[in-house]
Amino acid sequence: MKDNRIYAGFDLSFIDVDIRPFTQKNSSKLIEDLPLKGSHHVETDIEFKPGGNGFNLCRTLASLGRNITFVGPTSSLFESLVKEKNIKLEIEPIENAEVNITSILNLAGGETQFNSVKGFLAPEHLNSRITKMFHSSTLKTISNIALNCKSIEWISSLLLSIIDPDDPILFSSSILFDEKISRLSNTSYEGIIFIDPCDLSEFGRIKELMKILKQLKKLEGEKYLSVNEFELKVLTNAFNKTPGELSEYLCLPIILHTKKSVRFWGKESISLQTNALSKTVTFVGAGDCFNGGFLDEILKSSSLVDALKAGISSATYLIETGKYPTES
Repeated sequence: MKDNRIYAGFDLSFIDVDIRPFTQKNSSKLIEDLPLKGSHHVETDIEFKPGGNGFNLCRTLASLGRNITFVGPTSSLFESLVKEKNIKLEIEPIENAEVNITSILNLAGGETQFNSVKGFLAPEHLNSRITKMFHSSTLKTISNIALNCKSIEWISSLLLSIIDPDDPILFSSSILFDEKISRLSNTSYEGIIFIDPCDLSEFGRIKELMKILKQLKKLEGEKYLSVNEFELKVLTNAFNKTPGELSEYLCLPIILHTKKSVRFWGKESISLQTNALSKTVTFVGAGDCFNGGFLDEILKSSSLVDALKAGISSATYLIETGKYPTES
C-alpha cells in the first residue's frame, strides 16, 4: 500500500438505487428527457450500490490503492453490497446511526437524486474512538453538510477534536454550536482537511456554515473546499465575494468542478477543461471520484495541476465505464 491507514468518511452513508434508462436495447446512450407520465420505460438498468459522498470518496481512494477505512453508518445490506462489489476498504461503524436511501435518475445531461434522509449524525453519535480516528488520520474529510440537519454540531465537534480528541465537550448535545466553534484556536495539524458540502441551495443553516469556514482560518494546515457551480453560487452570494476573493478571505483554496471545466483559486489560479466523453454510463459519484483522484495525487505531493488533471481523469473514467479507476 502507498501509505498508512487513512480514516475518512465521518459522514452519512446511503444505499443508492441507481436508475439508468437507455434509448434502446443494448445501447449505452441514456435518454435525454423524462418519459411521459404513465408510460413504462423498458430499457432501464437498476442497480443497488453502497454510497454517499464520503463513502464514494473512500471507495475511489481504495480503488487507487490507498489503505482506507470508511467511518460511517452501516447495516447488513450496506456491508453485503460492499462485499458484492468487491470494494477493498474497511468499515468502522458509527454506532446507533442509520443508513439512508437515495434514488438516482441518470439522464444524458446529468443526474437527479431523490434522498430519503432519516438518519442524521449529531454529537451523541461521537465517542473517543471516532474523534481519535479523525484526529490522527492523514485525511480529515467533511462531506454532505447540507444533507444532515445536525451536521453543524457534528462538524464543529470533529474540528475541535483536532485540538483534543478526548475533550468531553465534543460529545455533548447540550453545548451550543457557537460555544464549540469559538474554541477553535491557532492550532496546527498534520494532514489535509477536505470539505465537500453537497447541495447548499435549500440548506437552512448557511450562517452557521459561514462561521465554520471563518473559524477554519484559525487552524493552520493544508485544507481545500471542493464545490460544484451551484454550491459555489450559494457561498459567493452568502459572503458577497467572488470565488477568488472568497478564497483569499477564508485562506481556503477552492476547487470548482463542472461538466466542462475545473477551476482552482488559492495561492495560484488554475483553469482546466474536462475531457470529452465518448459515452455516459453513469454520473453517480463522479464528483466524489474527481475529489478522490485529486487527493490521491496530493498525497503523492504532486503539483496542483497534476492533481486536478488526475481528478478529471478519474471522474471521466467513472462516467464512461461505470467503474472506479484503479492504481496504474
